[in-house]
Amino acid sequence: MRILQVYKDVHPFVRGGIERYIHDLSRYLSGRGHDVDVLVAGGRGSSRFVSGFNIIEYPCICRILSNPVSPHLSRILKTIPADVLHFHLPLPSAVTAWLLSRRDTPYVVTYHSDIVRQAFLLPLYGPILRKFLKGAFRVIATSPVYRDTSDYLSSLENTEVIPIGSDLDVFKPPDAVRKGDYVLFVGRFRMYKGIEVLLDAWKEFPRRRLVMVGGGPLEREVRSRILVDDLNIEIVSDPDDAQLVELYQQARCLVLPSTLRSEAFGMVQTEAMACGIPVISTALQTGVPWVNASGVSGLVIPPGDPCSLAAAVRELDDPHLHSELSAGAIDRVKHHFNALELFSKVESLLEKAANADIS
Repeated sequence: MRILQVYKDVHPFVRGGIERYIHDLSRYLSGRGHDVDVLVAGGRGSSRFVSGFNIIEYPCICRILSNPVSPHLSRILKTIPADVLHFHLPLPSAVTAWLLSRRDTPYVVTYHSDIVRQAFLLPLYGPILRKFLKGAFRVIATSPVYRDTSDYLSSLENTEVIPIGSDLDVFKPPDAVRKGDYVLFVGRFRMYKGIEVLLDAWKEFPRRRLVMVGGGPLEREVRSRILVDDLNIEIVSDPDDAQLVELYQQARCLVLPSTLRSEAFGMVQTEAMACGIPVISTALQTGVPWVNASGVSGLVIPPGDPCSLAAAVRELDDPHLHSELSAGAIDRVKHHFNALELFSKVESLLEKAANADIS
């Protein structure tokens, strides 16, 4: 089966949850004998072979509100050979280009998130998106919560829930005794991640270290706040995969203080849970608190509340609670978020789509 994955970027060239998911899924599918191309936005329109699959860059004039702009995307989508296409949303430019291409190849959509920051575009883009989703063989929601609370998914009849998992051979508890004394944040430094809430909470911990892994649009502001408020925070901008696993393994817990619906799932939660550390996340109406079950794999707090975040960090100082949640995190990820099992479900769906009669 020839599969074309469509998004704007891919790991390791851009580090983010969706980008890593596409990379890992494509590597799995190519390892299963499928021919996999990943179409992403780039300046030169070149191609390269990575991790068993081919990355094709389409020429991109610019990005507006992080959405790539390319007048040639419709033609490119129409001409690349594929038995099935797999779109990863949100990506308005690809949705529009696909409908303009009038190609009749079956396609599957993984709906990672609603459009939140660019919601002012929805009066124009919303009808286009609904038509695109309705025409998909299946629309994959990453959690039942997001499927039921999204205006664009809840009324569809072609949805299927397949969560995002982690590679349990890579993300796993340390072989030796955990030595880390720090709290960990992993993610791009973006507004919806609750960065300001985290920094405000950390004023209460002059002696407790926070390691922030990521970088991104707010990095300059974060570094400034660290200096001005004399916060005990270390920034790790670009660790490789092995370093990231070790950072998880040696941490006391992961914090994910996101405040907006853009945080639809929180893939870093499953990575942390697989490494045996509890998670502190927020009670958004998304998949985030569904992934991190409160009292089982971690603690769930109200969004936008620095005091609650600080209190949860202190609560995990209880060694009995920490041990209980650590064990619960490992058990939950094994039963619900094993990447290989979930990739197999996506593969089966793509095969069904490729063989579907769409006439």
